[in-house]
Amino acid sequence: MSSPTYGGTPPSSSGDLSQAPSLDTLSGDEHYRAMFEAAGVGIARLTPSGHFVEVNQRFADITGRSRDNLIGLHYQDISHPDDAAGSQAAMEGILAGRQDRMAREKRYVRPDGQIVYAMLNSVMLRDGNGRPVQMVSVIEDISERVRMQEALSSARTAERASKAKTEFLSRMSHELRTPLNAMLGFAQLLRVDPRNPLNEAQRQKVEHIERAGAHLLAMMTDVLDLSRIEAGSLPMSIETLAVSKVMEETLALLSNQAAAAGLKLVHHLPDAGVYVKADRVRLRQVLSNLLSNAIKYNRAGGQVKVEAMALNEQVLITVSDTGLGMTPEQITHLFEPFNRLGAERTAIEGTGIGLVIVKRLLDLMDGRIEVSSTPGNGSSFRVWLPLARPLALDAECAELGSRSGFGALDELGAAQRTVLYAEDNVINVELLRQVMRMRPQWHLEVAHSGQQAITMAQSSPPDLLLLDMHLGDMSGLDVSDALTQTATTASIPRVALSADAMPDQISQARERGFVEYLTKPLDVARFLKLLDRCAAPDLG
Repeated sequence: MSSPTYGGTPPSSSGDLSQAPSLDTLSGDEHYRAMFEAAGVGIARLTPSGHFVEVNQRFADITGRSRDNLIGLHYQDISHPDDAAGSQAAMEGILAGRQDRMAREKRYVRPDGQIVYAMLNSVMLRDGNGRPVQMVSVIEDISERVRMQEALSSARTAERASKAKTEFLSRMSHELRTPLNAMLGFAQLLRVDPRNPLNEAQRQKVEHIERAGAHLLAMMTDVLDLSRIEAGSLPMSIETLAVSKVMEETLALLSNQAAAAGLKLVHHLPDAGVYVKADRVRLRQVLSNLLSNAIKYNRAGGQVKVEAMALNEQVLITVSDTGLGMTPEQITHLFEPFNRLGAERTAIEGTGIGLVIVKRLLDLMDGRIEVSSTPGNGSSFRVWLPLARPLALDAECAELGSRSGFGALDELGAAQRTVLYAEDNVINVELLRQVMRMRPQWHLEVAHSGQQAITMAQSSPPDLLLLDMHLGDMSGLDVSDALTQTATTASIPRVALSADAMPDQISQARERGFVEYLTKPLDVARFLKLLDRCAAPDLG
C-alpha cells in the first residue's frame, strides 16, 4: 500500500480556517490535505527509520517547534530520554513485521524544557511486497488529563496518609493512656483514700509520681494536638461564649499552681455582656497554656495578671507576668516547635510546643496573638478574637440554674445505684472497683465485652452505663447504639471512659447521646463528682 503524495504550499500555519476553501470544491488530495491541516490532533508522516517527513500545525504546536524545524528530525530527538528504550523496541517490532500498529503514551520535550504528555497511535504503511514505506502517526495532547490524574492520585494518597496518621494517633493515644490510667489512678487513690492515710514522706513520693505522670500526659496531648492541627483534622466547634465564664473556668484550673509557686494571680474579668466567637475547649486550652507559662517562667513572689475587654469589634485578652522576660531575638523564635529558647537547660518542665499550639488554635478561630517583653521585667501576651453578639436566652438556658446539666442524670433518685462498667482490661476494672469503694451507695457490675454489656443491661438495666470505647468485640458506640434500640435501655445515661481522647471520637460520642466523656488517665475527683451528681436528689 502506498500513501498519497502532497504538493504545494500548506494553508496558513496559524490554523485560521476562515480562509479555507469549501470542501465541496476540493479534489481528493486537496480534501485530505484540508483535513490534515484542520485536524484537532497532531498528524505526522515519518520515514521507516523514524525521521519526520511532514507534520501538521497541531503537531508543531504540541511539540513547541515550527513545522520547518521538525522536518528531518528523528522522533527520538524530541522525545523524553526515559521513553527512548520503549519507543525503540516498539519500532523494531514494527520494522520486523511482528506488528503494524502501536498505541502508547509518551512524552515530548519542548525546546524550553517543558514536558508534554501525548497519546501516540501509529501505523506502518507497506508496499505491495510488504516493505515499510512510511509511518503515519496521530498524536493527542493529554497533558491536562495526566495532570488531573496526578492531582487526583496525589489527593487520594494524601487522604490515605491523613487517615493512616489519624488512626495511628488514635491508637498511640489509646495505648499510651492505658498504662497511664493505672499509674495515675492508683497514685490518686493512695493520696486520697481516707481509710489508709499516708504519712508526709509517703504523700510526697506519691505526689512526685502524679506530677511526673501528669507531665508525660501533657506532653503526649500536646504532640497529638500539634499533629492533628498540621494534618488539618482537628475539629472546631465555634460558638458564642461569655468571655468571663471561660476565664473563670481557666483561672479555677490554674489557681492552685499559682499558689504553689508563691505567685499572686490577679484577674480583671470583663462585663458579663462581653461575648466571643470561639471553641470553648480550645479557648480554655489557649488561656491555660498562656497562664501556665506565665506561672512556670515567673520569679518567686511575682505576679500573673489576666484581663479582658471588648475593643473595636474584637475581644482582647491579656496575660502578663513579672518573669525574666525575653530578648527580641528570643521572641522571633518563640513560635517554633520544640524550641524552648534555652529553658531546656533549666529544671522547668516543658515541650516547646505549647505556644505553637496556641498560635495555630487562634488561627483556626480567626484570632491572633501578639507578644511584647522586656528582659528582667516580664512578658505580655495579647490574644485577639472576634467579638460576638449575645444570643437571646431560651427556655433551656433558663433551666440551667435548677438542673445539673447532665440531661437524663437529673431524673435519677437517691436510692442505691448500679453502675455497669464495660471494660476488657482487668487493671482498669480493678482501679475503678477501688475508686468506687469511696462511694458505697454505688454498686459496680462489670461486663468484659460489648455483647456481655448489652445482655446485662437488657436483663437488669443499670442506673449508669460506663463504656470503654474500644472493647474486644465492638466499640462503645456500637454498644450504645444497640441499647438505644430497646425501650427499657434507651434512656440509661451513658458515660464514656476511654483512653481514646481524639476530639472526633469525643464528638461522635456526644452526638450519639453520651452525657459525659471521661478520658484516661482517670481523674478520680472528677469521676467521684459525677457519681455524686447522679446520686443527688432530683433538682428539677
